[in-house]
Amino acid sequence: LDVVRESDVVFAATASKDPILSAKDLQNREQGVMLVDISVPRNIAKDCSEVPNVFSYSVDDLKKVVEANAEKRQSEVVKARELIESEVKRFKTWQASQGAVPYLTALQKMADGIRNAEAEKAAKRLKALEGKEKQAVEKMTRHIVDQIFRPIYYSMKDDEEVEAKRNKISALRDMFNLEPVYKRRRQPSTQTAALPEDRA
Repeated sequence: LDVVRESDVVFAATASKDPILSAKDLQNREQGVMLVDISVPRNIAKDCSEVPNVFSYSVDDLKKVVEANAEKRQSEVVKARELIESEVKRFKTWQASQGAVPYLTALQKMADGIRNAEAEKAAKRLKALEGKEKQAVEKMTRHIVDQIFRPIYYSMKDDEEVEAKRNKISALRDMFNLEPVYKRRRQPSTQTAALPEDRA
């Protein structure tokens, strides 16, 4: 008991079948003490926790701490799993959207071809226009084409199921009878081509 009175922390682990430390042994204690009982059966009586400045913990208390920590870790695991699943889904959707790039490129090429052909037909009627005026007409026709196809470009960026994305790309291909156009790079790159952006 003298050792207990002089200690700040006491661990109890004996083969005794009865408590070896009770509340009466801790009376009139001015300094706080932590009692940790890792024995089964208990070496420290339950009433010790009722004594002022005495903090008593048993194996059951330690189990509760372990269980609480385990539950906390498990909840974090669930959150991490949900986050990973969400990011994997987003990546797959993004990856599927990249399949639209060759067809959007082909669509843009087709639209530019139509625009250029019509511009050539109207060239005779535009002879009276000056350089800046012709540039303005050129810019306007490009802008019209971009405005028409902008909803299609944005639609390919929608956050949706992979299958829905693939069906949308297939519909685009079949609707305009497109053959994919793949842009060649001068040097190998690890970056994936982005969807075509609107031209100024």
